[in-house]
Formats: sequence, structure tokens, C-alpha cells
Amino acid sequence: MAKEKKRLLAALAILLAAVVLTAVFVHGLNRSGDSEETEAPQAAETSAPTAPIQAASTSLPPEDGYSVSSQAGEMYFPDEENWTYHFTYAYPHIDADDSAAILINETFDEVLNEWAALYLPMFADAPDMIGEGKNEVIHGFSVTCNNGRFFSVLLTRSQPQDGKTVLSLEPLVFDVSGEYPGETLTLRGVVMVGESSGQLSDAVLPVIWQEFQKLQESGVARADVTEEQFCEEFSPMENFYADEDNNAVFYIPPMLLTEPTFNPPSFTFSPAELEALLGSEE
Repeated sequence: MAKEKKRLLAALAILLAAVVLTAVFVHGLNRSGDSEETEAPQAAETSAPTAPIQAASTSLPPEDGYSVSSQAGEMYFPDEENWTYHFTYAYPHIDADDSAAILINETFDEVLNEWAALYLPMFADAPDMIGEGKNEVIHGFSVTCNNGRFFSVLLTRSQPQDGKTVLSLEPLVFDVSGEYPGETLTLRGVVMVGESSGQLSDAVLPVIWQEFQKLQESGVARADVTEEQFCEEFSPMENFYADEDNNAVFYIPPMLLTEPTFNPPSFTFSPAELEALLGSEE
């Protein structure tokens, strides 16, 4: 019974982490581009920085990309002296005041506040989530595209689960100078070919599965992953980011690799290549 409870709580932790990012980052059909209050605990820092409410800006984003700094810090839960969760974070901050930049910064501020005020305090207060204590949760990021058209980021997450450290990636592609400034974009919203992200996904998935099989043969990817499991864990509509040339880059989730890493194998498709791929299926 205790083991079952522990498994359920671990699953809840993963689900809650996913809910935070899904709700704030506006995933799937809520992304643009397809025709489709809680008190913070007493901690070393009791709350994450909160962006003030600002009026709509008339500034325009720079044509050659933003200046980006890092909003970094650390927090302890339930407190610095008796902590069971240590949260180290770094999120991008755009040093600009145009409308897209304001919305992008607000997105990351909200994510940080959710983790600091709700999720980590809840984990630190649940005996079965504490485990042996001294749990390290680390959030970081890398910018993959910052060219005035898109602002694309890969968020990195490292956190304990069942006695081991789990690595995960969360991609976000923001519109900067298009139709939806400051909003996250779907796959189709980035490449602007095909009828929908679903159609693009159906075309790309078999190609990436073939590449994954090669990675299995070379020992880079886990040999025990079946095609069904692969399709459950990898989605072209979710596991992609934009590069500096406005291409779509699809990456293998770290959990599917023999040795998980924040630099997993990736496969780049230009809009023209994706359009040709769609044409080959007709």
C-alpha cells in the first residue's frame, strides 16, 4: 500500500509539473498559428520577481533580435535552514519594452511564480515527496532563435524522481514580428506550410522514427523503446523548436536516450523540406 501511494504521489508530481508549463505556455491547439492566488512560503526568497502591470507599448522589436539577460536565483523549501527542496533557476529576460517582449517576459515570470509559490512548497510539505530530503530542482534555458522574427527557447529541467535525477526539455517558440506578437506558436505557425500542425506531424513522425531506430542500433537511444512507446513520448507538434534560419528542429526527448542529456539528437527541416515531405505523401 505504501509503495502504491508513493507511486501515485510521484505521478502527481510529474503531472503537476506538466500542468504548470501547459497552462502557462499555452500548448497544442492553444498555440497560435493553426487553422486551429496563493501565499508563498517562508523561504530564503519568499517569492519570485513579479513584473509590474504595464500599459501597451508602442515600441517595435529590434529587427536583428533582442538583448537577453538571465533572471537567476535560488530558493529553499520549507526554509533555508531545514530545506528538503532546493530550487535553482535561470529564466530568460528580454531587455526591451515592445509588446512582444512584455508578453514573453510575463510568461516566464508567471511560470517562476507558480513553481515558487505553489508546486515546490507543496512537494516540500508532502512526506512521500521529500524522500531522503535534500532534493535539487534545477531550471535553466538556452536560446535557439533570436532573429527578430521568432524568439525560441529550450527550457531545461532537472528534478528528482524515484531516487534518480530526471532530465526534461520544454520548447517554446514565440512570435515576435508576425501576426501574434508575444504568443507561442504551433508547428505550422512557425513553418507556415501545410494545412495544420497535425498534418505536418503525421508526415514527420515516420521519418523521425526511422532515425530513432538508427540511434538504437548505435546505442545512443534505449533499445527497449518500441514504436508504440516512441509515438507516445515523441510528438512533432511538441518536441520542436526554431533555429536562427527559421527552420523547425525536432529533438529526441531525453528519457528515450541511453544516457539522458540536455543536448539530444535533433533533426532539422526547412519549410521547403517539410512542404516537399507533404507533397510526397499525396
